[in-house]
Amino acid sequence: MHDYKAEDIIKRWDLSAEIIAAYCTRYGDINKEVVLTPVILEMLGRVTDKNILDAGCGEGFLSRLMAERGASVTAVDYSAKLLEIAKERTADHLQIEYLHASLEHLDMLNDDTFDIVASCVVIQDVPDYQAAIKEMYRVLQPGGTCILAITHPCFSSDGGWVKDSKGKKQYWKVDNYFYERAFEIPLIPNSDNNPIGFHRTLTSYYRKIIGAGFMIEDMMEPYPSKKAIEKHPHFIDDLRMTHFLVFRLIKRMEAHR
Repeated sequence: MHDYKAEDIIKRWDLSAEIIAAYCTRYGDINKEVVLTPVILEMLGRVTDKNILDAGCGEGFLSRLMAERGASVTAVDYSAKLLEIAKERTADHLQIEYLHASLEHLDMLNDDTFDIVASCVVIQDVPDYQAAIKEMYRVLQPGGTCILAITHPCFSSDGGWVKDSKGKKQYWKVDNYFYERAFEIPLIPNSDNNPIGFHRTLTSYYRKIIGAGFMIEDMMEPYPSKKAIEKHPHFIDDLRMTHFLVFRLIKRMEAHR
């Protein structure tokens, strides 16, 4: 795995922040809006009066959605630029506190603080994801819920549509699955400052989640609804593979360290 330094990874996300934010609307970018965000909101359930950590908030769309539903949100991200954009997009009446910090080191947050931890497609971009998952476990109250959404590791490994000579999609290619590694996310063409992501296997994620102490209560592989496909017909291809995987995790009531 390429040894990218933490400061270089953060710098790359800062440089990409405005491009990322430009793709985001009320429900996130189009892939989240159509496929992922409805599942996350369903798994969250009623959040009125809940104390929630948005672990890796980015430009803040999920924080705002949860706060609009009556939650008190603490939103953390290691990109200062994304946090700046998030604050600009947040109405004053929403109960959101933005903190600049890495998910690997949430020292400013006390143990057993939050009713819910939500993390939307972030952990796969964190270098020490084991530390981040342990921190999310630590700050969650016993009996609390963690909604952990990631890019689906079974389809993100050197993945992509293979097309015929006329450009028709034939199948989704997967290769090099067991080679865990860092890679550049091709957000900006011909750039040396693209964001860094990490491919890990499903086994690795499972073992880190269980190793932190979580119980897996549910798991979903999101796909677009019939109504969503009627509005966005090209998303019918998302019934052939899936980009995301969402875990609903529980911190056991008897949890202790």
